[in-house]
Formats: sequence, structure tokens, C-alpha cells
Amino acid sequence: MRGWPRDAPDRSRIELAASRSPLADVLNRRLDYYGLRDSHPVLVAVSGGIDSTALLAVAAAITRRRSPIRICPIVAHVDHALRAESAADAAAVADLADRLDLPFVQARIDWSMADGASSPPSSADARDQRWNALGSLAETAGADTVLAGHHGDDQAETVLLRLARGAGVDGISGIPEQRRLNENCQVIRPFLSCRRSAMAALIAETGIKIRHDPTNDRRDRAREMIRHEVLPRLESIHPGAAGRIAAMAAELKDRAESGGLMPPPWDRAIFRSFDEPMVMTLLRAAVGRTDPMVADVARSQWRTAARMIVDLDPSPRRLRLTAETELCVGKGTADLKVGLAGTEATVEDEGLA
Repeated sequence: MRGWPRDAPDRSRIELAASRSPLADVLNRRLDYYGLRDSHPVLVAVSGGIDSTALLAVAAAITRRRSPIRICPIVAHVDHALRAESAADAAAVADLADRLDLPFVQARIDWSMADGASSPPSSADARDQRWNALGSLAETAGADTVLAGHHGDDQAETVLLRLARGAGVDGISGIPEQRRLNENCQVIRPFLSCRRSAMAALIAETGIKIRHDPTNDRRDRAREMIRHEVLPRLESIHPGAAGRIAAMAAELKDRAESGGLMPPPWDRAIFRSFDEPMVMTLLRAAVGRTDPMVADVARSQWRTAARMIVDLDPSPRRLRLTAETELCVGKGTADLKVGLAGTEATVEDEGLA
């Protein structure tokens, strides 16, 4: 065991906090969706920052505190060798892996050997080399999956950047949750429906000391300007804007791949993988396919509907959305009743009526 500072949080504290976080349920559901179970070995890409560290904490927690055991996490770090602090970043991630009693692998990029990289390397060069290195680490470790900590705020930044550049529908559907890294390995980003604030709150509760990359504070590149200037302005005008932008991207991706949500009734559990704005967007799109009055529904009504779907209350309830459409929530399922014109609009709990 390494010589950690006295105030360093121990494994039990980290795993307890992470297991109680809503992020644990999200990760569990996304792993189940992709069929990762039976102690499946996966690489968890960890830079040492808030996002990837939160992902690692949750992966460790569900491995030891949830049943059945779905994955065997392997901590992976890529040292870009572009900053004086990069070796210290790698050491900090190795220490955290040791603290969590998880295997650790790392790679250091040799830019003199990197094919096609500019000098100095661009952010795109760094990204490409990082994914190449993670693919090699996964192969060596016997893993066919890499988990990455991208989240809804990253998604919103990507969508705005692509909109500004004139991307089409495929482009503004944003970062894919899953893609092939190579023929033997896939990348999964399980937290694309989650806000960065949830990940930061988890890190604060665990007490993990994270590493800070000062290049993320720059304001002279497009993505960083969107992160530090554009999105905060949008959030000040419409709180929750980033989450709704990410939800729109998910809806576009879902429509492109499967035509949107399958017709109701739906299993309520599938919605608990998403944050509230995403559930609102998906529900609005589903109602809009059969009801032209969907545009007249107040945002507060969509919010109420979303909360009814994702809460854990098993009692049957109904909520009139439009003159024609009613949401019906029961134990485990959610359904839409259409063609209700002429009947009295109701919002009631059928278990008490």
C-alpha cells in the first residue's frame, strides 16, 4: 500500500458514497443495456479529473456493493506528456487505483513516434493518440470495453459547437454513447444523460483529491469558450439549458437509430437512466407523434409527467396532458391514452380515487 496522506479517504468511504449516488443506478442500467455482466473486464479511462474519477468511484462501488457483479474494472491512464505535471497526474491515478484495490495500467505517448501528429500536437492529435493508447491497453488487459466519463454538459458543448459550424442532423445528435474503438473494443459513455454537477457532488462527498488540468481553463479555443462563456450565459437565461440540449441530442440519435421511443406502454425503468430534461423531451416527442396540441403543454406539466414516470411510487396515477392525451402510470409501466376529447380532464391517484 502506498504512503497516502492521513486525510486521504479510504476505500470504504469512497465506495459507500458512490453506491448511494444516483450515478450508481445510471451506470448499472447502462451496463445492463449493453449486456455487460458476469464480472466482465472493462477498462475505466481515468485522467484524474472530476468526471473520470467519479466514473471510477461508481464503477468500484457497484462492483463491490451491488449484486450481481457486472464488471471487473481496470484503471487506465494515458499520460499525454505535454505538461510538466503529467507524471504527477499519472502517479495520483495510480495511487487512487491502489486505494480502491483495483488493477492499474498506463501508457505514455511518445510524440516522436506518433503518426500524423502536428508539432506541437493539437487537441485533436492528443485525442486520437489517447484513444489509440486506450485501445492498446484494453487489448493487453484482455478487455473489450472502455468506459469514459463524458457527461451531459460535454454533450451540450459538442452540439452547440457543431451547430455553429453548420452540422446536419447526424452532427447535432452529438457524442455517441457507444462506438467501436477498433474491431476488438468498444467505448461506452454511460453518463451522457447526467450533469457534471452530479459528478462534482459525488467527488466532494468522497473527499478524493482530483487533478486539475490548467488547459481546461483556456478561453482561446472554441470548446473552452462555449464551456466557460456561452453555456453559462444560456444557463442564466434558461436554467437547465445544458441538460435539455443533451436530451435533444439523445432524441435525435434515438430517432436516427430506431425511430424514437417504441410505442407505449413503456417499462418505467428505462427512463431512470436519463435525467429529468431528457425524460421530458422523449415524452414530448412521443406524444407529438399522435397529438398536434403537444406544443400547448406547459413545461411544468411535462416536468410533472417526467417525475411521475421515474419515481418509485407503484400506485396507479393519471395526468391529462392535452384534451386528447392522458399519461397513465402504474406499477412498472407508463402508457398514453389518446382520443379523450369530450371527457373531463383529470389529475388523480387511482389508488385513492
